[in-house]
Amino acid sequence: MKSQYLNFLMVTICLVITPETVHAEDLLVFMYGSGSVERYDADGKHLGTFFSGLLHGWEGQRMDRRRIVYNCVDGSRGIVYNCDMTITQSNKRQTELANTHSRLTLADNVVERIRNEIISGVLSPGTMLAEIPTAQRLEVSRVPVREAFRELEHDGLLVFEANGRCRVRTLTARDFDEIYNVRLMLETESFRLAALNHSEPDLKALRNNIRQLERVRSLNRMTLLDIEFHDQIMEMGRQSRLIHLWGVMRSQIQLFTAILQREISAIKNIRDISIEAHEKCLRGIESRDPNLAKQCAIDHLEPWSGWLKSTRLEGGEA
Repeated sequence: MKSQYLNFLMVTICLVITPETVHAEDLLVFMYGSGSVERYDADGKHLGTFFSGLLHGWEGQRMDRRRIVYNCVDGSRGIVYNCDMTITQSNKRQTELANTHSRLTLADNVVERIRNEIISGVLSPGTMLAEIPTAQRLEVSRVPVREAFRELEHDGLLVFEANGRCRVRTLTARDFDEIYNVRLMLETESFRLAALNHSEPDLKALRNNIRQLERVRSLNRMTLLDIEFHDQIMEMGRQSRLIHLWGVMRSQIQLFTAILQREISAIKNIRDISIEAHEKCLRGIESRDPNLAKQCAIDHLEPWSGWLKSTRLEGGEA
């Protein structure tokens, strides 16, 4: 814990003495070994070196590496801080829920970079992916790309055709309907259990998530905060098998959410809608009434069903 606070102190000093303007959503990454502090925006774009060689050779506490790779799309490694000076814990839950390896590998790096591109829409549905061009673009060998393709196929984000070609999955109307129904089953139970089993730190984490959502400027960042809110509720239920099932579906649920949020944001203020809905969910869980919490989950997810029915023909393409 001591090293964590020292790292936090170093980054805090950077924020105090820097002449640059930073946003609350920006990330500062205290780099392992070099001691430099790099700055990224909420979508993982590198904005430059904040400070160079602040404390060369400092290792610090190697916390939550997958979060780092998720945000630092160039594959850099370090300890991540929000510029509002709160230590970022995001995606730690994803690592636990998906039961991924604790040791960061090159394949992990490639998986998260491609996953982020799919979720954010950089790689649009139907985009064909080949090992060699992808390896060249990411500046890695073909082996981690091949491993990443297989893992993302398992997660439901990529599809291999009969001829061996790989493409980004295009969700059909039936896919959206199935994902919605599975999510509804999982989340009504998780909300019910969260009402029964939550602790005060659990509620504090949900409140903090909502506060971050209130400040968000990026739709991609909003989508990430949205899925993390539901990750937290899933954990609050304290049911390992339910958490495992959520981990199996998580990537597809996140893709589902990202696509629909991009569509709805064109005509509505999706951030304000999400904030209001999440605050209602929080109150339902905080009540410790399992039936009320379950109904909050239904009320929260039902608008997705209405949107799907109004925009997609049953069984047709998305």
